[in-house]
Amino acid sequence: MAAPAAQAQLTLQESITRALDDNPQLQVFPLRQKAAEAQRESANLRPGYTLGIEAENLAGSGEFSGTDKAEYLLSIGSVIELGGKRSARTALADTRYAQIALEREIAALDLIAAVTQSFVTVLSLQQKIEVEERALQLANESLSVASRLARNGAAPDADRFRAKAQQAQVKLNLEALKAEYNAEKLALATLWGSDEAHFEGVSGNLFALPAPENFLTLWRRVESSPGIAILASEQRMAEAELALVRSQSSANVGWRLGVRRDQFSGDSGMIASMDIPLFSGGRNRGEEKAARAQLESQAHRQQDARLALRRGLYRAWKTCQQSQLATRSLQADVIPALESAQAHTRRAYEQGRYRFTDWLAVQNELLDAQRRLISEATSALHHQALIEQITGTPLSEESRHDQ
Repeated sequence: MAAPAAQAQLTLQESITRALDDNPQLQVFPLRQKAAEAQRESANLRPGYTLGIEAENLAGSGEFSGTDKAEYLLSIGSVIELGGKRSARTALADTRYAQIALEREIAALDLIAAVTQSFVTVLSLQQKIEVEERALQLANESLSVASRLARNGAAPDADRFRAKAQQAQVKLNLEALKAEYNAEKLALATLWGSDEAHFEGVSGNLFALPAPENFLTLWRRVESSPGIAILASEQRMAEAELALVRSQSSANVGWRLGVRRDQFSGDSGMIASMDIPLFSGGRNRGEEKAARAQLESQAHRQQDARLALRRGLYRAWKTCQQSQLATRSLQADVIPALESAQAHTRRAYEQGRYRFTDWLAVQNELLDAQRRLISEATSALHHQALIEQITGTPLSEESRHDQ
């Protein structure tokens, strides 16, 4: 089969759609739901019936030899479930089915966060490659200027050697980034089950950051998120399991109705019997204690999980805020000043008023600031994806479409 044609630019929304449609992990949940439906059908069944056939005084000795004095019994029987066992089974099966739906929703949110972070990483590497290409352009210009001045005796040969070494290092950095870029593209493609990256690049604005939100507003979103709902579902699951164990304390009553026929006299008669287990409640006491302890421990686990969610949200929120602040400061203040300084230092070096190391230092400061700008913006978007994963809602639809 021919490989699909490579797509020029892939957007974030296209990446998410592909992952939700084709990610292998999500394909498991429909099968789990089918299994849960089958378990729910089984749990709702009433006790079955049994058909009994008995023969007495058959093939014995003396007057009981042969079948002349045999007695035959044909009966039908079943059990009567007491203690609400059927409703308890059904309630537990319903809770399991609902929990699978929540787990699927949480898995989808986790997948969206993973796709978003991987997409941002690829987008970030594209920006870093652009910076290194500008760095290579600066290194080429520096080598040209230093070589020209050295030939004219206006600068030492050492400047030319430094410029050449700088050019070689930038080329190495650029090749390393391109290799990392190709690896991250493949990592993104695997999230929708592809073994190759059938796209040339990604399209988006790395610096389209959402407006900061209040932490309490975000936490209120968490309160209604699938992450909290799954905790409540686990609590209901423990309660349903306890109810099922309690129902086992009431023993089932067995019954049987039938007809007995005496082969010798030819007479028939009805028979009826009931089987009532004794002391079944005491036998189930240990299981009930274990289920109750499980329910009580679930409440503590739920509280601990809520605290962990709050810690994670707060850490992501503060880091996102700090990265956004750093991004804006680098864009508005740091990089424009360094660009002016770089242009000024170049003119001064060509005029013989600055050393080559002064010009090189300002170039590196500018490039480092541009690299940090990309890193801070990437960090902001990564933590934005984490916040969206925890809250279960996007922070900014407009920002997402920009990406």
